[in-house]
Amino acid sequence: MKKYKLGLLIGRFQPFHLGHLRAVQYAASKCEKLVIGIGSAQESGTERNPFDAETRKNMILESLIEVHTDISKIDFIKIPDFMDDEKWYTYIKNQIKDIDIVFSGNPWVKRIFKTRGIKVVTPPWYNRGEISGTKVRSLIRSGEKWEGLVPHAVIGIINQHKSEVEPPIN
Repeated sequence: MKKYKLGLLIGRFQPFHLGHLRAVQYAASKCEKLVIGIGSAQESGTERNPFDAETRKNMILESLIEVHTDISKIDFIKIPDFMDDEKWYTYIKNQIKDIDIVFSGNPWVKRIFKTRGIKVVTPPWYNRGEISGTKVRSLIRSGEKWEGLVPHAVIGIINQHKSEVEPPIN
């Protein structure tokens, strides 16, 4: 039996990489139901946030299917930025009523939920120094090898949307 009824894992997933996959697998193993919150959902087409929320959701779903994860126990919400802690938290609580636990390594996210009495756990890091969304985006832009840092399913999605990551030709 899983320890928590409903968990929430929040990330930008720009793009979804192997560290994210491990975090989702860890969180899903602790909960009966896991909601994945796609942060900065309104952002796309920028250097820091090249992929839109729907593309990021597809990256996650395809990756989970690829590793035979039961996706029937996983839901998604898109979480826009509010630049106001209370509005951001209220938006999430209006979407998800009974959060038992939040999974995040982000100090800001952790603080917001902890101060409201919700348990927060940092998933174990997976190759933290080697894998990050910033690094993957940088490698894509520079034409270097990045494919080993993301789940296989994400490679095709990124290749379909590569123009969103690469800088425009002047």
